[in-house]
Amino acid sequence: MDEFEIYLVCPPGLETALLAEAQEKGFADPTANNGGVTIRGGWPEVWRANLELRCATRVLARIGSFMAFHLAQLDKRARRFEWGKVLRAEVPLQVQVTSRKSKIYHAGAAAQRIETALRDSHGFTVDAAAELVLKVRIEDNRVTLSLDTTGEALHKRGHKQAVGKAPLRETMAAAFLRQCGYDGREPVVDPMCGSGTIPIEAAEIAAGLAPGRTREFAF
Repeated sequence: MDEFEIYLVCPPGLETALLAEAQEKGFADPTANNGGVTIRGGWPEVWRANLELRCATRVLARIGSFMAFHLAQLDKRARRFEWGKVLRAEVPLQVQVTSRKSKIYHAGAAAQRIETALRDSHGFTVDAAAELVLKVRIEDNRVTLSLDTTGEALHKRGHKQAVGKAPLRETMAAAFLRQCGYDGREPVVDPMCGSGTIPIEAAEIAAGLAPGRTREFAF
């Protein structure tokens, strides 16, 4: 896979902020849609998006799709899919399925079929506790396969030692700062300082620090 679609997830309503950030960071063909932004690239872009984007919640690598109108067809096409081009048999993974407006409406049954196909066709280890997650979205009978390359959500930057009882998520703070027009040169006053999420994000933006610099990712 040299180039593929990469989906940047964000809270609904903050797509415009994430789109502007993706454009600013030089990602190819950014397009906003409900709940996120789509870009194109390869694995280096996946790694960079996880490391550099402040407004994204997680980064999904879309590895393929096909149509399926019933469980038997899903099973057959999942077995034929070239999983080996992306996944390694020695790395356990878990399968998460959502279904919407499709003839295959039972997400649990769909997950079972895909898990069996992964085991039987390529000998993969499927484990509900695995860090690597295969996200399967079935919508309008199209099955879209994505790898969650992030792991713990990106608002968990990895360098904050203490938080309040109900802290603002760092990704949302970064998006709000962007919506306010903050670029790292203006003074920031936060009357609701709490555990300091907004001032810390503002300071990191001003210092040019990558938000993911002190954490690990599922990839």
